[in-house]
Amino acid sequence: MTHRANFRYLVFVDFDGVLASSRVHFSHPKDAYPIWSTFDPVAIEFFNKIHNTYKDVGFVWTTTWRNHVPLKAGHIEHILYSMWYNAGFRGHFADPWKVNPYDRMDGDLNHADRVGEVLDYLENHNPDCEDFLVFDDSDYGWKNRLPRKRWVKTDPHDGILFKHMRKAEDLMGGWEKK
Repeated sequence: MTHRANFRYLVFVDFDGVLASSRVHFSHPKDAYPIWSTFDPVAIEFFNKIHNTYKDVGFVWTTTWRNHVPLKAGHIEHILYSMWYNAGFRGHFADPWKVNPYDRMDGDLNHADRVGEVLDYLENHNPDCEDFLVFDDSDYGWKNRLPRKRWVKTDPHDGILFKHMRKAEDLMGGWEKK
């Protein structure tokens, strides 16, 4: 696993409505964990495709699942990575692996301002990033505040669909391939 600060391209990922969805949860046995707890294997394979196709891509968590988890949490950090790798993910996480990595729940950033957190990350943690994508099912003002169109709006119930993958591929059209 590569874990470094600067990647040429970044993929910001929300979990609910992207990696975890009602569709995936519904497909599991009724005795499964009662809340969304399984990553969509199709979404994981699509993220692997991004990793395998383009040079120098890092993934960053924007999900609220990252909140209240310190950036360097020893075994907790290992468990967090294991969620992805046990689901089949083979890409790389950027360092820091989450937006708002300041290990505080107050301060400069408003935690309801996910766009601000992505912009802060790009400016302060990976300023040499050439391009990026944001996968999120919720509109936090992505279209109005990002410097260019890079938001892939997924479905809150079905996660990443074929049309979202095609949109992402179109947005990554200028990315250097391996």
